[in-house]
Amino acid sequence: MQSVFPIGLPWPTLMYLFLYIVTLIIHVVFMNYVLAGSWYLVSMSLFERRKPDQTPSLVAGTLREWLPFMLSAAITAGIAPLLFVQILYKRNFYTANLLAFHRWMAILPVLIAAFYLLYIWKAKRVQAWPRYFTFPLGLLTFAGFAFIAWSWTENHLLSINAGVWAEHYATGNWMYKSREVLPRLAVWFAGSFPTLALVLGWQLWYLQRDVPDHETVGRHRMSMLALAGLVTSAVAAALYAVAIPPEVREAITGYMGWPYVFLAGSGWGVQFASWLQVRRSARLEKIWLTTASVGLLMTLTGAAMIREIIRWFRMDEKVLFPLHKQAAEVGGLSIFLLFFVVNAALCVYCVIRVRRGLRRES
Repeated sequence: MQSVFPIGLPWPTLMYLFLYIVTLIIHVVFMNYVLAGSWYLVSMSLFERRKPDQTPSLVAGTLREWLPFMLSAAITAGIAPLLFVQILYKRNFYTANLLAFHRWMAILPVLIAAFYLLYIWKAKRVQAWPRYFTFPLGLLTFAGFAFIAWSWTENHLLSINAGVWAEHYATGNWMYKSREVLPRLAVWFAGSFPTLALVLGWQLWYLQRDVPDHETVGRHRMSMLALAGLVTSAVAAALYAVAIPPEVREAITGYMGWPYVFLAGSGWGVQFASWLQVRRSARLEKIWLTTASVGLLMTLTGAAMIREIIRWFRMDEKVLFPLHKQAAEVGGLSIFLLFFVVNAALCVYCVIRVRRGLRRES
């Protein structure tokens, strides 16, 4: 391919790739909230000075209330990209799953345990416990999500490195060791904090009309989380660029990926400038949250496309194209789109009902 990715690909491949990217970005927003949010609560439970009879800060209280819902949303939103990745990269995805074996299947029990731990963690009775009880509980919850993120990173890298499959199978290893694992995981982990800060920022913006002015100190924490996450993710991205093979790096910065590097970098700059304005403002203002949202969407879209270029560069197009064409001829897309619209409408309806109920209670 001697043009900007994915120009020149057959329409079935383009269609599935487009649907995969869109649904993946939706999933990433919820996933980032859970991963970064659980880490934030763990760190606050260790360093924040609070008496047992005091109420938690606005940020911590909002996180504890919303984390179980956000995890449910992340799981639900992850179904669609999981289906599309199986269509796009069937052989590679299934092979990596089989090679990882029990290590890969451990995701399910860990996810279930972490889900229930979130509900235990948010219970008011549990929050009244001493710190030496609540901190290990929170740390165990975060460790579950970190394990899942690590497992997905290993699985993804194993799936795109077909040259190591035979050796990996012969050794019987359940873990895939690569110089790309840690920097790639660092990129996604650090990048989760600007997303958390933005979603929390919108939540606090909505709540601040009912909260005294001094409670809007949450905007300072959100801006610091976002700015620190942006800087750290940029450093991690540079390290990851060094870790990937030179030919892949040249494709990203060259003809295939330069628009997406520019898009992600521009979004990074928009976010950074927006959060600086949030930090300087007296209150959370809608305009800066909106510009930060635009910047985040730009960065996520650019990063998602770069991610696929790295994967696509190591794939055999001659094998993939016929499979995509065959899948497109089977049908079912109209049914998928119908239920996508119906489920999205139901989610919006539930949010509106809950919002109205909370208003009546207040």
